[in-house]
Amino acid sequence: MQRIGISFSGDTVMRRIIGWILAALGGLLFTLALVAAMYVFWLSGSSHEPTGVRPASAYVSPGGPILVFGGNRGTGLEIVRGLRARGEQVTVAVRPTSDTRALREIGVATVLADAFDPGQIQAAFAAQRYAAVVSTLGGGPADKARRPDLEGNRNAIEGARAAGVRRFVLISVIGAGDSRATAPAPSRRFLETVMDLKSQAEDHLRASDLDHTIIRPGGLGDVKATGTAVLADDPRAFSYISRTDLADLAVQALGDPTTIGKTYNAYDPSRRTMWKMFND
Repeated sequence: MQRIGISFSGDTVMRRIIGWILAALGGLLFTLALVAAMYVFWLSGSSHEPTGVRPASAYVSPGGPILVFGGNRGTGLEIVRGLRARGEQVTVAVRPTSDTRALREIGVATVLADAFDPGQIQAAFAAQRYAAVVSTLGGGPADKARRPDLEGNRNAIEGARAAGVRRFVLISVIGAGDSRATAPAPSRRFLETVMDLKSQAEDHLRASDLDHTIIRPGGLGDVKATGTAVLADDPRAFSYISRTDLADLAVQALGDPTTIGKTYNAYDPSRRTMWKMFND
């Protein structure tokens, strides 16, 4: 009987070993990607039941015009709409390049004031006597060199102080201050700079003599409102939330004197995980 011999060259063996290693690495990377996706969409968020939930209360007008920073888009625009729905006179501070079409459609006045320019901020406050200020100032993904999260908010706070405006509502972020550990790990990594700047803006506002309220949202999205969001006086509270729901909470806080001096996390029990932002 003839024996059949099989031999492999060194190059062939090495190629096969490399192929097995690459296949194993590919499988590992796929597994890690799957775990990451599961974390983000199904497991991220918190099972913590927040304490110190603020009960709903009747809206009390601040009794005069309201100046809004960051009110021409996103959450700020939703806050402006909510205030207008309650009959408030609202002015939005904008830059010359800001898109103000949505504001014109709802009959909202604007005043030119670049948040980075203290002089323009002071001029905006001098334009009329305001009863309250709301700031949603924050940078976008492209704002890496200079962000208004601290500098812009600090200028707005100092402008309010100089003008004698007492009431100030600041929209911050979960991950700022004593809520740092509450934010999901990816957020703490990729939004570290934002959280640091927001923390400093919060501290600056607390150190002022203004009647302030600070609201920290978690995962924020342009999704439909649920109407179930609340404010929790609990730095461990975390959820995802609609911009419209966040805006409603901000308007409620502005109209509730018992929120003065408080820092709240915005919490929607129906959106504890990111998956709920897409599964409506």
